Amino acid sequence: MSTPTDADRARRALYRAVILAEPVQTALQARYGLRLADIWILRRLRDHGPTPMSQFAALLGIPRSTATGVVDRLEGRGVAERVTHPTDRRTTLVRVAPGGLAILDDRALFRQGPIAERIDALGPTRQRQLADLLELLTGNGDTLPLEPVASTPNAATASI
Repeated sequence: MSTPTDADRARRALYRAVILAEPVQTALQARYGLRLADIWILRRLRDHGPTPMSQFAALLGIPRSTATGVVDRLEGRGVAERVTHPTDRRTTLVRVAPGGLAILDDRALFRQGPIAERIDALGPTRQRQLADLLELLTGNGDTLPLEPVASTPNAATASI
Protein backbone atom coordinates (compact mmCIF):
# COMPACT_ATOMS: atom_id res chain seq x y z
CA MET A 1 0.00 0.00 0.00
CA SER A 2 1.39 3.39 -0.97
CA THR A 3 1.60 6.35 1.33
CA PRO A 4 -1.06 8.95 0.53
CA THR A 5 0.18 12.27 -0.82
CA ASP A 6 -0.55 15.51 0.99
CA ALA A 7 -3.15 16.26 -1.68
CA ASP A 8 -4.83 12.89 -1.01
CA ARG A 9 -4.81 13.61 2.74
CA ALA A 10 -6.35 17.07 2.14
CA ARG A 11 -9.11 15.66 -0.06
CA ARG A 12 -9.94 12.92 2.44
CA ALA A 13 -10.01 15.40 5.32
CA LEU A 14 -12.29 17.71 3.36
CA TYR A 15 -14.67 14.85 2.53
CA ARG A 16 -14.79 13.88 6.22
CA ALA A 17 -15.52 17.53 7.10
CA VAL A 18 -18.40 17.54 4.62
CA ILE A 19 -19.81 14.48 6.36
CA LEU A 20 -19.51 16.29 9.72
CA ALA A 21 -21.52 19.18 8.25
CA GLU A 22 -24.40 16.87 7.30
CA PRO A 23 -26.32 17.49 10.57
CA VAL A 24 -26.46 21.20 9.67
CA GLN A 25 -27.82 20.33 6.22
CA THR A 26 -30.41 18.02 7.79
CA ALA A 27 -31.46 20.65 10.36
CA LEU A 28 -31.79 23.33 7.66
CA GLN A 29 -33.97 21.01 5.60
CA ALA A 30 -36.12 20.05 8.57
CA ARG A 31 -36.56 23.56 9.95
CA TYR A 32 -36.75 25.66 6.79
CA GLY A 33 -36.89 23.33 3.80
CA LEU A 34 -33.56 24.77 2.58
CA ARG A 35 -30.11 23.50 1.72
CA LEU A 36 -26.73 25.02 2.52
CA ALA A 37 -26.50 26.16 -1.12
CA ASP A 38 -29.79 28.03 -0.65
CA ILE A 39 -28.34 29.87 2.34
CA TRP A 40 -25.31 30.82 0.24
CA ILE A 41 -27.64 32.14 -2.49
CA LEU A 42 -29.69 34.14 0.02
CA ARG A 43 -26.53 35.66 1.50
CA ARG A 44 -25.30 36.69 -1.95
CA LEU A 45 -28.69 38.20 -2.75
CA ARG A 46 -28.88 40.01 0.60
CA ASP A 47 -25.37 41.43 0.11
CA HIS A 48 -26.18 42.68 -3.42
CA GLY A 49 -29.68 43.96 -2.66
CA PRO A 50 -32.62 43.76 -5.06
CA THR A 51 -31.21 42.44 -8.33
CA PRO A 52 -32.63 42.07 -11.87
CA MET A 53 -33.05 38.42 -12.87
CA SER A 54 -30.29 38.58 -15.50
CA GLN A 55 -27.83 39.99 -12.96
CA PHE A 56 -28.97 37.42 -10.38
CA ALA A 57 -28.10 34.64 -12.83
CA ALA A 58 -24.72 36.24 -13.51
CA LEU A 59 -24.12 36.68 -9.77
CA LEU A 60 -24.57 32.94 -9.31
CA GLY A 61 -22.77 32.01 -12.52
CA ILE A 62 -25.76 30.06 -13.85
CA PRO A 63 -28.01 30.36 -16.94
CA ARG A 64 -31.02 32.65 -16.60
CA SER A 65 -33.41 29.72 -17.06
CA THR A 66 -31.79 27.97 -14.09
CA ALA A 67 -31.95 31.18 -12.06
CA THR A 68 -35.70 31.34 -12.72
CA GLY A 69 -36.09 27.86 -11.23
CA VAL A 70 -33.95 28.82 -8.23
CA VAL A 71 -36.08 31.91 -7.58
CA ASP A 72 -39.29 29.88 -8.04
CA ARG A 73 -38.10 27.42 -5.40
CA LEU A 74 -36.92 30.10 -2.95
CA GLU A 75 -40.11 32.09 -3.51
CA GLY A 76 -42.13 28.94 -2.80
CA ARG A 77 -40.35 28.65 0.55
CA GLY A 78 -41.13 32.30 1.35
CA VAL A 79 -37.47 33.34 1.52
CA ALA A 80 -37.16 35.34 -1.73
CA GLU A 81 -39.56 37.44 -3.73
CA ARG A 82 -39.92 39.09 -7.10
CA VAL A 83 -40.77 42.79 -7.14
CA THR A 84 -41.22 45.37 -9.88
CA HIS A 85 -38.29 47.75 -10.37
CA PRO A 86 -39.26 51.15 -8.87
CA THR A 87 -38.33 53.14 -12.01
CA ASP A 88 -38.48 50.55 -14.82
CA ARG A 89 -41.69 48.53 -14.70
CA ARG A 90 -40.34 46.21 -17.41
CA THR A 91 -37.68 44.91 -15.02
CA THR A 92 -38.35 42.35 -12.30
CA LEU A 93 -36.06 42.39 -9.29
CA VAL A 94 -35.30 39.51 -6.95
CA ARG A 95 -34.75 40.21 -3.28
CA VAL A 96 -34.59 38.36 0.00
CA ALA A 97 -38.03 38.26 1.62
CA PRO A 98 -38.45 39.03 5.34
CA GLY A 99 -38.65 35.28 6.02
CA GLY A 100 -35.30 34.79 4.32
CA LEU A 101 -33.73 37.59 6.33
CA ALA A 102 -34.95 35.94 9.53
CA ILE A 103 -33.33 32.65 8.50
CA LEU A 104 -30.05 34.40 7.69
CA ASP A 105 -30.12 35.89 11.18
CA ASP A 106 -30.58 32.42 12.74
CA ARG A 107 -26.96 31.55 13.51
CA ALA A 108 -27.85 28.85 16.03
CA LEU A 109 -27.96 26.08 13.40
CA PHE A 110 -24.39 26.86 12.38
CA ARG A 111 -23.07 27.01 15.94
CA GLN A 112 -24.09 23.54 17.06
CA GLY A 113 -23.20 19.99 16.14
CA PRO A 114 -19.93 18.13 15.70
CA ILE A 115 -18.34 20.45 13.14
CA ALA A 116 -19.11 23.58 15.19
CA GLU A 117 -17.72 21.96 18.34
CA ARG A 118 -14.50 21.00 16.58
CA ILE A 119 -14.07 24.47 15.08
CA ASP A 120 -14.73 26.10 18.46
CA ALA A 121 -12.06 23.87 20.02
CA LEU A 122 -9.40 25.04 17.54
CA GLY A 123 -8.87 28.45 19.11
CA PRO A 124 -8.65 31.80 17.29
CA THR A 125 -5.37 31.29 15.42
CA ARG A 126 -6.27 27.93 13.95
CA GLN A 127 -9.83 29.09 13.23
CA ARG A 128 -8.38 31.96 11.19
CA GLN A 129 -6.01 29.57 9.38
CA LEU A 130 -8.85 27.18 8.61
CA ALA A 131 -11.08 30.01 7.37
CA ASP A 132 -8.26 31.33 5.17
CA LEU A 133 -7.65 27.89 3.62
CA LEU A 134 -11.32 27.12 3.08
CA GLU A 135 -11.94 30.55 1.53
CA LEU A 136 -8.96 29.98 -0.75
CA LEU A 137 -10.35 26.57 -1.72
CA THR A 138 -13.91 27.77 -2.29
CA GLY A 139 -13.12 31.07 -3.98
CA ASN A 140 -14.14 33.07 -0.91
CA GLY A 141 -17.82 32.69 -1.76
CA ASP A 142 -17.55 34.34 -5.18
CA THR A 143 -18.64 31.28 -7.13
CA LEU A 144 -21.50 28.86 -6.75
CA PRO A 145 -20.36 26.19 -4.28
CA LEU A 146 -21.19 23.45 -6.77
CA GLU A 147 -18.63 24.66 -9.30
CA PRO A 148 -14.96 23.60 -9.00
CA VAL A 149 -12.46 26.40 -8.44
CA ALA A 150 -9.73 24.63 -10.38
CA SER A 151 -9.60 21.35 -12.24
CA THR A 152 -7.05 18.70 -11.37
CA PRO A 153 -6.87 15.27 -12.98
CA ASN A 154 -6.92 13.31 -9.69
CA ALA A 155 -9.58 15.34 -7.84
CA ALA A 156 -12.54 13.42 -9.23
CA THR A 157 -10.99 10.00 -8.76
CA ALA A 158 -9.44 10.42 -5.30
CA SER A 159 -10.58 7.82 -2.81
CA ILE A 160 -12.30 8.88 0.38
